[in-house]
Amino acid sequence: MLLEAFENKLRALFEGTLDRLLYPGVSMSLSSRLVALISEKIASQPSDSRRAPDLIDILICPDKWDAWQNARAALDDAARELEAYWVEQGYSFLYRPRIRVIADPELNAEAVDIRIDYAQDDNWQGKTALQTIPRQVTEEPVPANAYLIINGKAQAALEKAVINIGRRSTSDIILNDPMISRDHVQLRAEQGKFLLFDLSSTGGTFVNNRKVHTAVLKPGDVIRLGKTLLVYNQELTAPAETKTTLLPTHPES
Repeated sequence: MLLEAFENKLRALFEGTLDRLLYPGVSMSLSSRLVALISEKIASQPSDSRRAPDLIDILICPDKWDAWQNARAALDDAARELEAYWVEQGYSFLYRPRIRVIADPELNAEAVDIRIDYAQDDNWQGKTALQTIPRQVTEEPVPANAYLIINGKAQAALEKAVINIGRRSTSDIILNDPMISRDHVQLRAEQGKFLLFDLSSTGGTFVNNRKVHTAVLKPGDVIRLGKTLLVYNQELTAPAETKTTLLPTHPES
């Protein structure tokens, strides 16, 4: 029961962040796998060993790198909870446990792999619980002359590889629509196209009147978020100096 309660505690830490940034249910899967793999690693050691593994690697698809970086705080908290729990059970750590996020190009978009081991040196001692290894992939080219027409009026050029859209004041494109989530959708350049990802929004995302979680955008596609209509296109007609027009920024309610 103690182990089950601890697993539930880890899941609660992850739910508010990972389920929103990645996909529903990832918090349950990750927490159960972490607890099971650590327990298996301890069981594989000599019976008189009371040392717990302190190295946790989470391998993810490079396309999900940014989303996992936004989960740093939750992973950092999880590393501290792991340490506290196993110490309470009578185990010790040679070094403070830490979680590393590693981009693995062999994994597909939704796959997550976990590796548990014992650190071989103290290079990480005294550092924060979460360590990241920079993504080693080539940046995708941004589709040329791509833009959105917002409610038939405002025009926003899409000039970045990753574009966040929502009500949040720090979004790349800010939409003043109370039916839109603060973090509603993300556009990501991949193989010369923009892919749309719904960020577990409250009201959902519709492309050409079809509710979607992900979609590859084509010129002429109509995206509906709340009461806002966005038309995707790749033939910019406005002069270069005025081609980016965002709706007014309003403080978050």
